[in-house]
Amino acid sequence: MNFPLTKLFQLRKLLPVMFLFLVFNVSKAQVGELIWQEEFNSLDNWILETGNGSWGWGNGELEYYKPENATIEEISGDPGNHALRIITKEESGPDIVDQWGNPLNHTSARLNTRSKVSVKYGMIESRVMVPDLDLGGWPAVWMLGTANYSWPGNGEIDMMEMGHQKAFRDLHDDHNGGNGLNNSTVNQMVGANAIFFSEDAITPENPSGASSLSWDPEDVFCRPYYNYSNPLHDRWMVYRTYWDENSIRFTVVDEGIEYDLYTNPFPIDSVSDELRNPFFLIVNMAIGGAFTDAWNLGDPGSGLPVSMPFPAYMYVDYIKVYEWNGAGNVYTGPPAFETGTFGVFTDETPVNNELIAGLDAEIYAWEGTLAEGSIPPYEGENGISWTTTGMGWFGGGIMSVQPVNLFNFGNGFLTFRIKIPANVSFKIGVIDAWGNQNYVDFPANQTTYGLVRNGEWGQASVPVEDVRGELIDLRMLSYEFVILEVNGASCEFAIDDIYWQGGVTYQSESGEADQYGVKLQQNSPNPFSDKTRINYSLSENSHVDISVFNINGQLIKSLVYEQQNAGNFSVLWEPRNAPAGIYFVKMKANREVLIKKCSLVR
Repeated sequence: MNFPLTKLFQLRKLLPVMFLFLVFNVSKAQVGELIWQEEFNSLDNWILETGNGSWGWGNGELEYYKPENATIEEISGDPGNHALRIITKEESGPDIVDQWGNPLNHTSARLNTRSKVSVKYGMIESRVMVPDLDLGGWPAVWMLGTANYSWPGNGEIDMMEMGHQKAFRDLHDDHNGGNGLNNSTVNQMVGANAIFFSEDAITPENPSGASSLSWDPEDVFCRPYYNYSNPLHDRWMVYRTYWDENSIRFTVVDEGIEYDLYTNPFPIDSVSDELRNPFFLIVNMAIGGAFTDAWNLGDPGSGLPVSMPFPAYMYVDYIKVYEWNGAGNVYTGPPAFETGTFGVFTDETPVNNELIAGLDAEIYAWEGTLAEGSIPPYEGENGISWTTTGMGWFGGGIMSVQPVNLFNFGNGFLTFRIKIPANVSFKIGVIDAWGNQNYVDFPANQTTYGLVRNGEWGQASVPVEDVRGELIDLRMLSYEFVILEVNGASCEFAIDDIYWQGGVTYQSESGEADQYGVKLQQNSPNPFSDKTRINYSLSENSHVDISVFNINGQLIKSLVYEQQNAGNFSVLWEPRNAPAGIYFVKMKANREVLIKKCSLVR
């Protein structure tokens, strides 16, 4: 059969959103052991963002994020204890602009742990101090799902955020410390939220289908916390999220007393099951936008001027993850390396691992440019057949639900079968989780990468070094196969038997020689603290390249790069400035690539 066509949806964050709420009680739940903590002694676990990006137009925010606005600082009065400090200030300049080049007048910082740290379940706790927000400040500690879906399909979990509009504060101020007088300020109230996609939430005002726990126009369940006598700024507050596969609960701890931010934990079900996937962490201080009463980007008449005092400083002392109700996982680094042959869409090709459409992958036709075709599969029962719809271009591809790490395929090939008219020029490419794209060309009426077009099925094998280009992050792929055409050709075509081949396979711990007579021993000692020795051997003369990479696939040290005669060899690695963690020793010699994993402890 042919797989059903799935439409690629383009989503952006809109406020307000809609939500259907159910409540239930969680019993016999408990906090377990600490499984991970970020003490902010460094920013090694974080990616510092730059620019105004989609958050600018999506929420109408007014800031430009600069990496230098995030630093590690010792906490005043607490020697030896460090915190993340985000400075927000009035600042302008030729490079401080939105994505259209319009000038911006504020800078801040935003950090995330995508590809470095992700969390799935547990009790997540953060100790935070925010500045005087007055009007326009919007601090948040939150999480986004690691899934490759666009927002809100990947899910969002907001542990804490402040700066809400007055209408929202007034709606709920009969509860949780409120006085019912509609007189709270942004410094006296804090809330939390979770967002996911629901078809029931799609309206003309909310085309993204974003369902939000905090959307509660009847004031039934949302319970943000108020404190009039001791406002929440310029002092430390603790925020907690209790999360397992069945529910999610938000609380705030003020002066040792814990307050729930909703009447009951939210029950996670099949509609909200994106909340059952890993999430990465984000910390930022935004300025203005639709969440606040300040004006929105591009529309000065949409709200009030920003009156927040500048410079302003937000501090995060720590983020900790504990087991909660027996659940809790923290993943460090990108996904595990795939090896050997990786199937993207194939029934009969032997593979080491593969994507299954409808399970852990989606087949998308972009923007209505393709409709379902009728060409039978090349192999097996499943195939992808499309016909163009006259839009002047077409695009489609196969997206993994979670990022896939094909870093080990740098010397391999992307292989596929296609049946397409010879007069159609097209491109084949990939997209990574950061949105980088790269393509190779298949000009009309030419044989390219082995693809012969004679009206029948043909096969192409594209070297990964060609399709990856300069920017593609093979550790974090979202689309493992894309086909694109931009010349407006009308046709029917089919694709099948798509796979990546030539992925490096880890050598066995015994270090046995491979078929080409190359042998890489496990480093010794392992684990190690200051230095370790790597032994290897060659059965014939060869050019040898031995390098060390960190868990993110970044080159740390080149140990050997020279022509060597047959024999036994040894090289010493002394990682004087490298942090503790997992590393990979990669050896290339005589048509073979071998990898050993090692552990540096401090």
